[in-house]
Amino acid sequence: MQNSQTLTYNEIPDNDNPAVAANAQSIAFTGSGSEFFGIWIVNILLTAITLGIYAAWAKVRTQKYFYNNTLLMNSGFDYTADPATILKGYIIAAVIFIAVYGVMFVFPPFAVVVAIAMILIAPWIIVKSLAFNAKHSVYRGIRFKFNEDFGGAFGTFVGWPLLSGITLGILGPMAVQRQHRFIVNNHSYGQ
Repeated sequence: MQNSQTLTYNEIPDNDNPAVAANAQSIAFTGSGSEFFGIWIVNILLTAITLGIYAAWAKVRTQKYFYNNTLLMNSGFDYTADPATILKGYIIAAVIFIAVYGVMFVFPPFAVVVAIAMILIAPWIIVKSLAFNAKHSVYRGIRFKFNEDFGGAFGTFVGWPLLSGITLGILGPMAVQRQHRFIVNNHSYGQ
């Protein structure tokens, strides 16, 4: 790779504890801006030419680039999602969106029902998306997993934002922290 730069982050070893110092792990990113720019511009052009159909392939290509160039203990990650599966999801979402928009155009009060339905279904969509991405994220031949906790997702992605709104944003930072904690705590690697 030309002009590639290795950026590393090392955990700060505890010099008083040799076991901690010996287990310090390094993370490196070996990609480059110019290399990614080439991928990005091709993705944009092909997505525009194909009227959005290539977007699924663009997503996989982008994920693969970042995963393959992110090294942990000198081993890269991999992203194994099938673009055709992602495209099917995009098509289903587009059909639902067009149908709902059409009904709202004919019957405007339906917008209230749609808003409530979106609030109720958003945690399910978030969890399924996180589970899909985890399932297709691989490190050293072992897949990641995401625990599909829909009740926890509802409290985290609906309850906390509502509390944030009720408190005029005072609980906003806590809502964001709870969302990040939910995402991290429900991911696992292998067993």
